Amino acid sequence: MSPSKALRRALSRTADLLWDLALVTQNVTIESLDQDGVVDSLGPQDLLLLMDGPDGTTGLAAIDREIMTGIIEVQTILQVTQIPIDPERVLTPTDAAMMAPLLDGTLELMSGYLVDHPLKAEIEGFKFGAMLEDARTASLLLDAHGYRAFRADMDLALGRRKGRLSIILPEVKKKAKKSGEEAGKAGPGPYEELLSRVPARLDAVLTRIKLPLGRAGELKPGDVLTLPPDALDKVEVIAGRNQLVAKGRMGQQNGLRAVRLTWPKRNGGAEMAAATAGAPADELPDIGGLPSLPDATPDFDKGGFDGGDAAGDLGDFGGDFGAPSEEALPDLPPLDFGSEAAEFDMGEFDLGDLDGGETTDDGLADIGLDEGFASAPVDFDFDEK
Repeated sequence: MSPSKALRRALSRTADLLWDLALVTQNVTIESLDQDGVVDSLGPQDLLLLMDGPDGTTGLAAIDREIMTGIIEVQTILQVTQIPIDPERVLTPTDAAMMAPLLDGTLELMSGYLVDHPLKAEIEGFKFGAMLEDARTASLLLDAHGYRAFRADMDLALGRRKGRLSIILPEVKKKAKKSGEEAGKAGPGPYEELLSRVPARLDAVLTRIKLPLGRAGELKPGDVLTLPPDALDKVEVIAGRNQLVAKGRMGQQNGLRAVRLTWPKRNGGAEMAAATAGAPADELPDIGGLPSLPDATPDFDKGGFDGGDAAGDLGDFGGDFGAPSEEALPDLPPLDFGSEAAEFDMGEFDLGDLDGGETTDDGLADIGLDEGFASAPVDFDFDEK
């Protein structure tokens, strides 16, 4: 989550949980300031608060009088009014103490929203400290080399009170890189800051359409091109020289155009293969060197087909497909086919009882059909339907 969205959500959530107050953030800005810039940004009518941080660090908070008045009203009379404020009223420590729940709750929620974000270390651990009299007193407490100002323009109770809240916290100085083996384990090298400034352009391509060269040359601002209905769901993210690096779906976030990535997925080899199926070779991402695969074509000269002719003789496949040896066969009792045939009852078709039958060399009876069976001619009319 971005710091701007985290601050916007933290303010609204804190006001809703504490007082059931509708707090709407209209605009959030984040800027880096030095000590003089911090002092110059403090308004003469703002309520200035000291924020205590970890390890003795200090920050500031500046609250517009309109916002301060609305927070005090919701805690005292349970509603926000539109009674004009008195700009000459002297601010008191009581006013400052009543801002503590909003500030502490906002910073705690904002820190929780910024999981794994670099700015989490600058926000975590800060809470309300005390009231400051003026900007000069605040300048005496500034000892950091730089500060980060989070500013939120907001309104309370459907616009009854409008104003700005500023939270100014010291920037966390990066620790020096360790040498030797520990520096290698730390991650990025000494050129991290320089390389982080190198621009990396990504282009989101909705779709590709074909037009005649003459029609394309006549295009001008205001012309309407027909896009496929699913163009928003098939956005391609292109980098470098027309290299496809991701795919996604077009949408919006915080009022800005955004692309939600749908490919590649983590540990998604199958999804990657499906997404790249049929894509042109020059549009596929470079996935690095892959190990060479063995040739799937069998080598018939190494134990494959042994000879064979055109009649279909496939020859010897070798291996364990040959006939088993006699040593591998179990000892079986000899078969006596004569005794088993004698015990078989032929019933009324006993070959020995047929007249005119003679036994042939293969042991079967030659049955005389003219003597044993009656026959008659049968006529068939195939033309009759």
